[in-house]
Amino acid sequence: MKRCLALAVGLSASAMLAGLITATPASAATLLARCNTTGASGGVTVDNFSGATDEIKFFMGVDDTLADGHHARIRLITKNAAGKNKYWAWHADYDGAGTSKEIRSYAHDDSGIFDVGIQVARFEGSSLLNSCTKWTTAT
Repeated sequence: MKRCLALAVGLSASAMLAGLITATPASAATLLARCNTTGASGGVTVDNFSGATDEIKFFMGVDDTLADGHHARIRLITKNAAGKNKYWAWHADYDGAGTSKEIRSYAHDDSGIFDVGIQVARFEGSSLLNSCTKWTTAT
């Protein structure tokens, strides 16, 4: 858990410093979200988000925080111009308590991406046991 959070914070700090050096648009921001639920914790970082775009690059991490035989998952959520949520594919950490899974990827939506969030959950097989949802805030 500390590894994912430290990596997300480190990536954000690096991106913000790089943004100052390379003069990114004044409206670009780093988006962050993190949430915890019983047995799972996760977060997402989106750098250089200027809103109303059709593609974002992101980093997510999920931690399995409980030795209970269940596994942790995380997925990206985006909101388009019409306010409709798109739920992206789940990414699972099957390696047991105290382990993490990191995902570095991008999302493209022709309907636009106006807001970004995550859903973190604990699963038994394909059954969702509990979850949390958090939308990003700009830093």
